Amino acid sequence: MSELPAEARGTDLSEDEKRRIRAEIRYAALVAQEARPAEKPKTLAEKVLAYLSNGFVLLLIGSLITSYLVPQFQRAYEDRNRRSSLKQECLVQFLLYSNSLWQEYYAILPLTLQTDLEKAEYLRYMTEISQIKLKRYEAFSRVQALALIFREQDPGRESAPEQALSAYAVHVNEVSAAIDQWLSDLYCTPTKRLKSPCAKFDPTFDPYHGYLKIKGLTINLGNDGTQKVTELMVQGIKSPR
Repeated sequence: MSELPAEARGTDLSEDEKRRIRAEIRYAALVAQEARPAEKPKTLAEKVLAYLSNGFVLLLIGSLITSYLVPQFQRAYEDRNRRSSLKQECLVQFLLYSNSLWQEYYAILPLTLQTDLEKAEYLRYMTEISQIKLKRYEAFSRVQALALIFREQDPGRESAPEQALSAYAVHVNEVSAAIDQWLSDLYCTPTKRLKSPCAKFDPTFDPYHGYLKIKGLTINLGNDGTQKVTELMVQGIKSPR
């Protein structure tokens, strides 16, 4: 920049000098702008982040999460809890159902040392066993209805716990029928009596050997059979679905 003339020092600049100074300033600005490195274009990620940092966009996203996503997650969480609770209740009812077999077995235990059974005693034991059977049927109805909750993949197809439960119920009825037959044979087969109170009886009936057969069936089903169904139900309870 040229030095001001001596006569202009300490006084206002002339119009020509002002124009010359402005021209030099503009020139210096252009030089500085050309020397500055060019700004790199923004990447897609940077553009997205810049867009998401917009206050209005953040407000919309927050509103979406609050009004839709949170209720969805809440319903899914509550549904999982409800299904887990029903599965646990199903297991409880099954254990009550399976325990009834032991109750029926232990009901006849005092008779294993007898060879005869009077009518009044026979009717008393049959009444007691009938009450056990009735409670077992009620428990089975509950566990069968609750077991529907284990149908995760195909609602129209029995789950593994349901299939195991059905097979288990068949064996329970077989053991229960064997107990009924044993009681009937004990009542009908005369040993100390002169004649049988029944029209027909099995002369080869042996109370003790008959009891041992029932004992083997009960222990096998009450332990191994019960454990199999229980394990399948526990696996279903642990399922994340």
